[in-house]
Amino acid sequence: LIVAAASGGAGWRGAALFMTGASGEAAPIGRSAARAVMGVADAALPPGSAQLVDARHALPVTLLAPDMALLSADEAALAQGRNLALIGAELIQFERAEQTGVASYRLTGLRRGLRGTEWAMAEHVAGEDFLLIEEDRLVEPLAASGSEAEPGSLLRMSAVGIGDVEPAEAALTIRGAALMPPSPVHLVARPDGGGGWTIGWTRRSRNGWRWSSGTDAPLCEESELYAVRLLDGDALVRGAETAAAQWTYAPAMIAADGTAGRALTVEVAQRGTFAPGRVARIMLTA
Repeated sequence: LIVAAASGGAGWRGAALFMTGASGEAAPIGRSAARAVMGVADAALPPGSAQLVDARHALPVTLLAPDMALLSADEAALAQGRNLALIGAELIQFERAEQTGVASYRLTGLRRGLRGTEWAMAEHVAGEDFLLIEEDRLVEPLAASGSEAEPGSLLRMSAVGIGDVEPAEAALTIRGAALMPPSPVHLVARPDGGGGWTIGWTRRSRNGWRWSSGTDAPLCEESELYAVRLLDGDALVRGAETAAAQWTYAPAMIAADGTAGRALTVEVAQRGTFAPGRVARIMLTA
């Protein structure tokens, strides 16, 4: 759990953080970090590509206070992690920040769906939260206190700054997204020359986002295992598991399923130690 906090006033110096348990009692869990740069999206960001720089779309945002700022960054700075931001549930980077108002900016040169968050591109709405990710402005209060939160649990937190009459409160249901393997990439289906199909993909890791030449991404799970599903519309035709990053839909299977000449959806997801992974999809005509 990462916590960012801010105030509209430039003199804000942080807040004490509390977690409220089922009994309603608030327990202290530390303090916030320095004032984070945050705001809201003025319009819903349309879906884009996670493989290319999104030169088509712009993200208009309004920050919490006029003294907060967003700056442009060159390729070298972006490669070092500059201008990483969370918009809704999608992680992005932006290359250019054009100030359009007292506290408003237009962000372009977007890098989309970073760290496996491409699934969140379709969920954007106007008014959703925007946060500039800067390590020195974030805290992990649960890690610092040695506490854990189980997926599915509801966390209620409050922050109290000096002079605050009422605490700022937030509630969050833990989805366990960090425990889910990301969807495989480069999912392809090729005829095997014998009337069947060979389906292949490349694994990603929830703990291996740095692109190191000559090395594979760390597994980060107890074992390597994938679930493969074939669907005709919404109907499940066949399910299988494989320990390799490929699977063959053999001619005998096609005959048994009665799917010859039919358009099918292939879904592939990695089995995680703590949670099933996100799904990659492709179409094929058997």
